[in-house]
Amino acid sequence: METKNAWVEPAIATCAVVVLLALSYQILAPFIAALAWAGILVYASWKPYEKLSKLMRGNRLLPAVLLLGLFALVIVLPLVIAGVELAGNMDGISHWLQVHIEAGLPPLPHWLSSMPWVGPKLAEFWSGLSQGDPEVINRLKEWMKPLGSVLLLFGKAIGSGLLLMLMSLAFAFFFYIGGHEIVRWFIRVLNKIGGKRAEELLMIAAGTVRGVVYGFIGTALVQGALAWFGYWLVGIENAAAFALVSCFLSLIPGGPSVLGLPVALWMYQQGDTGWAVFLAIWMLAVVSMADNVVKPLFIGKESNLPFVLILVGVLGGALAWGMLGVFLGPTLLAVSYALLHNWAARKIEEEDRAAETGDQAPNDPAQ
Repeated sequence: METKNAWVEPAIATCAVVVLLALSYQILAPFIAALAWAGILVYASWKPYEKLSKLMRGNRLLPAVLLLGLFALVIVLPLVIAGVELAGNMDGISHWLQVHIEAGLPPLPHWLSSMPWVGPKLAEFWSGLSQGDPEVINRLKEWMKPLGSVLLLFGKAIGSGLLLMLMSLAFAFFFYIGGHEIVRWFIRVLNKIGGKRAEELLMIAAGTVRGVVYGFIGTALVQGALAWFGYWLVGIENAAAFALVSCFLSLIPGGPSVLGLPVALWMYQQGDTGWAVFLAIWMLAVVSMADNVVKPLFIGKESNLPFVLILVGVLGGALAWGMLGVFLGPTLLAVSYALLHNWAARKIEEEDRAAETGDQAPNDPAQ
């Protein structure tokens, strides 16, 4: 009888473990993005943290506080300043638009109205808008409704992303303090699951994380700072907000120019020809080209992520985790890509070696 029921206790124990893991996941789910980002930041800065700890005679608390203060200064503070600046000028932007619509809009540029197919329709719409045609204004209001919801979602994403970043810094503090124990436990678990191969894959993932953080995020910060300097120099209001958008766009090759060139064109239409030309050259020759200088210096050969995965990582990460996902998405995709690429390359190498020697593959049961 005991032999027949020997499976009952293991089955109950397995079900209990599954239920426990499911409940634990539900508890951790809201914090997974923050925990992942904290782990990425701590790993990427672990060597400087260790050096600071040695300089401070083994003190682990003060180096953690210093590095987290640096992260807050470089990442969080610009986001807060840009958000406050943009929110404080929203009323001014709305008032400016209302005054210019009531006073009459300037004529549409000739090159725009003379465009084939679209030009005449644009000129007709612009003329109706400047004359206060009720039908045109109602049509414009209908078009603006989705824009309002998009701006609301964008503001919500910025707010949630900022909250996640602050939580990440709090988690990172505890990761710094107990980092050695966490890594030791994690490696033991990996060895139990996959042996030496799992530890090797962990090293590949770690190198990819370091390359992506130093490369993509370092480049984003550098290009954002250069874009801010250009906007500030030419006298653009809300320069910090434009720099924040440029920082996100810099994750895509040539992204900052998507914003910078229309701003330069707007300045040209306002009569600031010299500053418009300067801004266009600055965005194309300095900000966009910085990507070709900074990223190879930081990444090296550790992460050669295809462009389509970068784009999917940025957009998918933003949809999943808001502003934090813009950085976290490409990082996680880069790690997955590196692991799969390494696994596929290793399999091909083993098959080629087996074909050359005439032996069977190493994982062949007949060996």
